[in-house]
Amino acid sequence: MVKDRQVFHPVFGKGILLSVRKSPIRLQTECFVSFESGLKLWIPAYRLSGVDKELTQGIVKDGRVLKEEELKIKAHRMIEAFRLGIVPAEDVSDFTFGREVETKVIQKLLNNLKEGSGGAILIEGSYGAGKSHFLEYIKSEALKQKALVSSVVLSTQETTPARPKRVYRDIIANLRYRKDNFLKPPSSGIFLETIEGGFRDLLFSAAKNYRAPDFLDMKEHIFWAPVLKQLQRIEEDSYKAEVFWQWIEGESTKEYAVGRYVHNKRIVMPYRISGGWRIPALYDFSTAIDFYCYLISGLSYLARKLNYSGLVLLMDEVETIAFHGNSFYYERGTAFLDGLIKMAQNSPALKSFNTQLIHNQVRPTPYIYKDSYVLLVLASTPEPATMRFKSMVNAHIELEPLTAEHLSSCFEALLEYYKIAFPNVEILSTTKRQILENALKYHKAGVRYFLKYVVESLDTIRINRTFKFA
Repeated sequence: MVKDRQVFHPVFGKGILLSVRKSPIRLQTECFVSFESGLKLWIPAYRLSGVDKELTQGIVKDGRVLKEEELKIKAHRMIEAFRLGIVPAEDVSDFTFGREVETKVIQKLLNNLKEGSGGAILIEGSYGAGKSHFLEYIKSEALKQKALVSSVVLSTQETTPARPKRVYRDIIANLRYRKDNFLKPPSSGIFLETIEGGFRDLLFSAAKNYRAPDFLDMKEHIFWAPVLKQLQRIEEDSYKAEVFWQWIEGESTKEYAVGRYVHNKRIVMPYRISGGWRIPALYDFSTAIDFYCYLISGLSYLARKLNYSGLVLLMDEVETIAFHGNSFYYERGTAFLDGLIKMAQNSPALKSFNTQLIHNQVRPTPYIYKDSYVLLVLASTPEPATMRFKSMVNAHIELEPLTAEHLSSCFEALLEYYKIAFPNVEILSTTKRQILENALKYHKAGVRYFLKYVVESLDTIRINRTFKFA
């Protein structure tokens, strides 16, 4: 009897097995588990320990059991990524171990966003603790829960928070979300697939829906409202449209605006963005903090109007704010991050013009347009310069190194994928034990080195059967 058996999941922890079922093409067994957290979920049996071995065959992706060939492709993709010490973004949920507490915090914040409440969280961890992997996990979960997601890696030069326009540009360039796509195959009826969309897809959709009587409740937004109106008029796929898009996306279009000189003759570009559109410029000032918080909150508001839960904004390497060596850039960068945190928390004080805050002097705005629907995730190594953010955010996570037990589970899962990718390789139990013992030593330098060592060891065995471990 499988019922009432205790099982363990690397993310959700201990649970009681309630029932099992076979997938339609019988490649996979799924288990219905009641976890100690209160969650009751159908989980692929291979992700659980404590179940009979014959139940742990096959893998499900997006609610569908993978065919054998698809499973091999997935396994090869994962092994190639492990050689680099990373996990493929699309498989990150299947390969997250030992983060039960942390994932509960994230799930709660994502649920809050779905209910209409944003917030901010600071994730701290030393180099190699797995921050980047955890951010990928958050991204994967946020996309599943119908949120817009964007990732930005801060730096002291290109994407410094002291230059809000550069951060905005990266947010727009990396914006992703899942959208439904209706297809018409020749031999059957219409069916639905989910594909990934970007910033232009979102604004195309918004422009189509920007109409009377409510105009998506965005008529008062001084930037997005005229932009959406203009997108309804501009000819698609034209040079002018492309320049217009690049301008909205924060790229420099100065060349098109002012023209250029050829043989001492000034040439005005025919697709230059003309004036008189009553759209504010995208200011490059370090003081334009208000304007970019206003833009980002407006984007989250727009997402909500299009039936998405909001915007999840992931910012990695926040600690670089301390590396400027220039107090001016540090103060401006800190002020921008302060503004983003309060904007994500939907602070009432930021919904109207506030003279106590930094504003640009060309077109000052409130920091928030109406209501903000943003979950801001800041990731940093432990750094005194980021302590101020710890006191401001809604939640704080300190990522501890994975334990030997969790790494052992990670190792076993990696082995399973390796066997799927290379089914003819045989590995003795003594060899497995030796690889794990050695890999645990490499883990002191980070999970990345653990993964790389395991895969390279398995590759060595596969290619050179005479290899022996020290």
